[in-house]
Amino acid sequence: MENKNRKKIGLALGSGGAKGYAHLGVIKVLEKNKIPIDYISGSSAGAIVGALYSLYQNIDEVEKIITDFNKIKSLVDISFKGGIFKGKKVANFLDNIFKDKEIQDLDIPLCIVATDYKTGEQVRIRKGNVALALRASMTIPFMFELVKYKKRELADGGLSSPVPVAVLRDMGADIIIGVRIEDKIGQGKKNIYAMAERSVSILQHNLSNWELKDADILIDPYFEDYGILGFYKIFQGKVEETIKEGERAAEVNMAEIKSAIRGGKDIPGIYKL
Repeated sequence: MENKNRKKIGLALGSGGAKGYAHLGVIKVLEKNKIPIDYISGSSAGAIVGALYSLYQNIDEVEKIITDFNKIKSLVDISFKGGIFKGKKVANFLDNIFKDKEIQDLDIPLCIVATDYKTGEQVRIRKGNVALALRASMTIPFMFELVKYKKRELADGGLSSPVPVAVLRDMGADIIIGVRIEDKIGQGKKNIYAMAERSVSILQHNLSNWELKDADILIDPYFEDYGILGFYKIFQGKVEETIKEGERAAEVNMAEIKSAIRGGKDIPGIYKL
């Protein structure tokens, strides 16, 4: 029987394009070690994995959905205004999965993070239509048309909150695990595109460092040469490798996670691990 007085665990899943497949590996390891997840927050790729896990509570089912690449390739719809892609097919895809589900009705409490495109503010979405919130959280400006949401235009959550940690404390988490998925800072290539991409990566790295000060544990998979989005890695067959890197990083931190769970002097005998 679960100890109702045990410490509550929050999982913050970061943004990072195709590197988001690493979140699958992280959750696989948490499941294998019987680490409960009481709250989830997510930006962009992290929001998608988090919402699917909140819905199914089975990481194998989530993996099956987001590694169906024939279906993913069919989601491309070219636009001539507001972004390269309309995003309508993505919206339909999400609608078909979540139907009319509201965030507050999911089994694991969830916060989906987006960014107010006009003000740059972080927008925490904890109520309302799941599919619409996800669509907002993953809307990369210039790639997708912005999402209209309650008189705001919303864009990718990673712009304001690459690893949304702070909201988990507000939701009730005692222990927060942050999962950062980014290319590591280095010299990189020197062509114009690579340097612009590296500049954005550096900004996100420093922003995530600031956010992660509030996390108890950082799971930090190692990626190099993925770039900001890294979607081309999908077509290079690197998805399994990306998932495995998430598993490796979680395993490295497992002793620390278990120690944090056991360590509360005010709550004796939390649960057996």
